[in-house]
Amino acid sequence: MGLLDPLQSAPEPEALRESWRLLELPAPWIVVLVLIPAVLAVAAGAYWKENLPSPSRVAMVGLRVLSFSLLLVVLFRPVKVTQHELVEAPKVVVIVDDSASMRRMDTYTGDETARAALRELAGRAPETVSRLELATDALQATLLPHLAQRGYDARLFRFDERLTDLTGLDALAGRGRGTHLGDAIGQVLARHRGRHVTDVVVVSDGRQNGGVDVLDAAAGARAAGIPVHTVVVGDTRPERNLAVELVEAPPGVLEGDEVALSVRVNARGSDVQGSTQVLLEELDPDGREDPRTVASETIDLADAGDRVVLIAPPGTSALDATQRRFRVTVQELPDERMLDDNVLELSVHLVREKIRVLYVDGYPRWEYRFLKDLLLRSDDRIDVQVYLMSATPDFPQEATSGIGRLTRVPSDRRELLDGYDVILLGDVNPYAISPDPALGDEFVESLFEFVEQGGGLGVIAGEWANPKAVAGTEFAKLLPVVLEGSGSLVLDVSTEIEYRPLLESPTNPHEIVRLHPDLELNRELWEEPTGLHGFYWHYPVVAAKPGTQVLLRHPQRRPTGGEERDPLLVVGYYPAGRTLFLATDDQTWRWRFRYVNRYHERFWRNAVRWLALGRLKDGDRRFGLEPLRTRYGLDERVTLEARVLDEDYQPQDAESQEAYLQGPEGPPEPFSLVRVEGRPGVYRGTFLAERPGFYRAWIEVDGAHVASSEFEVVLPSRENANPSPDPEAMAAVARLSGGRAVSVSDAASLLVEFPGGEERREPISSQLQDAWDNWSTLLLALGLLSVEWILRKRHDLI
Repeated sequence: MGLLDPLQSAPEPEALRESWRLLELPAPWIVVLVLIPAVLAVAAGAYWKENLPSPSRVAMVGLRVLSFSLLLVVLFRPVKVTQHELVEAPKVVVIVDDSASMRRMDTYTGDETARAALRELAGRAPETVSRLELATDALQATLLPHLAQRGYDARLFRFDERLTDLTGLDALAGRGRGTHLGDAIGQVLARHRGRHVTDVVVVSDGRQNGGVDVLDAAAGARAAGIPVHTVVVGDTRPERNLAVELVEAPPGVLEGDEVALSVRVNARGSDVQGSTQVLLEELDPDGREDPRTVASETIDLADAGDRVVLIAPPGTSALDATQRRFRVTVQELPDERMLDDNVLELSVHLVREKIRVLYVDGYPRWEYRFLKDLLLRSDDRIDVQVYLMSATPDFPQEATSGIGRLTRVPSDRRELLDGYDVILLGDVNPYAISPDPALGDEFVESLFEFVEQGGGLGVIAGEWANPKAVAGTEFAKLLPVVLEGSGSLVLDVSTEIEYRPLLESPTNPHEIVRLHPDLELNRELWEEPTGLHGFYWHYPVVAAKPGTQVLLRHPQRRPTGGEERDPLLVVGYYPAGRTLFLATDDQTWRWRFRYVNRYHERFWRNAVRWLALGRLKDGDRRFGLEPLRTRYGLDERVTLEARVLDEDYQPQDAESQEAYLQGPEGPPEPFSLVRVEGRPGVYRGTFLAERPGFYRAWIEVDGAHVASSEFEVVLPSRENANPSPDPEAMAAVARLSGGRAVSVSDAASLLVEFPGGEERREPISSQLQDAWDNWSTLLLALGLLSVEWILRKRHDLI
């Protein structure tokens, strides 16, 4: 049923009504108390003393009464009224909640009557139907046909944070970020002021989270004489709900790595207590095998909201697998009614190919020796080429077995782009990697392009050349820290004291510095004397650059005063690639003296992996596909951006780039990205997600995934804060305005409020025609008098 704007509705139909009226009729009390008794008295008195049979007496008295009555009617002036009227159909305003919480699905467990009614209404199990779908089904099947049958004009609106016309129920999307029920009722009343509105029907879960007080709006409806009927959608029993949300997950991992997933379990409901289990399952990407439980954690619901870290051990994926897919489930509470937020699924990109690392250092310092050995030892996952600048020309530079040894530092852009994923620079001036200054300049220029196209650059500070020698140079722009321009900044503190760094975020550590899944133990490893060895020297920087992330800081404040502590480990992006700066070179290798290789290897594997993911996670170094954000609200447009290079690593110039998109349900669908003007090789596309959940997008070339990414679509924060229905508020609105409150499963009981026949008639013109001034009135009077005269003569009366 469509909607006509109340201010521009179609002309109301006209009607012709005929009626009779006595224009000179006295007040009713005169007719009842004076005229009728007088007529009866005069008529009866005329025959009171006559000796007549009773039937004859009654007949003649009756004739006399009729004659007098006819005379009085003539005196009262009877007229025929022909009236032209404007007939206005009664209007029922239906406003439907179109906020994001209406996309929720409820279980309705424990209420079999409601479940049966909803199953009949929707045609399938209620837990598989959203609130919005139930509302639409109830309107289409019950309310709107009844209103049309009984002559009501239904005006449809939808509301979230604002009220808008609804041209059809199929336009409902359930994307609004707020539920302003009071505003919606108030605006409907204002828009229809002066119109013949008999009722307002609100279809909503009733959970208001903004706008004017809904009871104030209900009081306004009562003052206007318009009842507000409410249809509450959703399971209305007291809420008991657990919801699991993803806090952090690595976008990709190396093959053979464990996967650390951080989640949070939120509990709602006054009687939620006890404990529950959080389960981590690994899913078969092809769906051929049953899920495999890889981790579980029991949490006390009194601590709901705390971070839970689940560790999936290294997997044994199929040879052609490109991802590991997981499902996190929180055990449902007894009688929990919303189960769609008890489960989340996600996938982590699996980097099967080896990470190719170039490590260049100036001299054989301790950090170089142990890091070089670590990288060479990891030849099953990392291919490394090492170049030591201080070595003699005949020194055999080291490399992973089967990989060619370097005789010089590669400086050409194609050498870096084709040959490496991560470049580590130690205490070496990048401008001095060759006796030829031109090659040094070429190396720096190639480094910029390498990082811009997704490569990882790590810089390990030293006391002699780097970063001191690059302060104030073009190369310094690549670093995630600000260097003192002259390069003369020195550390004015003793280097004989051992310091232990402070984690910038001990409760949410970055994956590089998360050496142990237990967060408290992880903090102790970094900060306590019983943990890892500390450092004696570090290179002080001015600050971390905006948009970067500090992972470790010096435990002491700067000697210059203030609250600032020197950054020791900083990571950042430039722009698609990743950069890392470690301000000390005398710490990580010393961890071996207490823990052997355990944490030394884990730290550098974490760092190298993180640096490499800018190149590896998409599968092909010429293609990149990323959402602008990893999490979107359901009411927001999702934007995907692709970076595409040709075979020569130059920006592609095609007009569009085809991709594929797959949501939490349904098969993959083609998705086209359009070239962005002024940004060569960059393509962008936007869309509105149909439902919350995890989405995956990818680019295919010759049937192979060459770029992929994942993102999450969630309910808007206000809608997600408390999506449970509020039947008490809906009932209060109905009660205060004089309406009726029903549930969507009992929507048919609302039909009695619309009996029909409530149209409003407004006269346009009237025409009067005297009824007594004609021959029929005279003949009737003569007939009555003649009959009486004949009866009198038969009884010999004068």
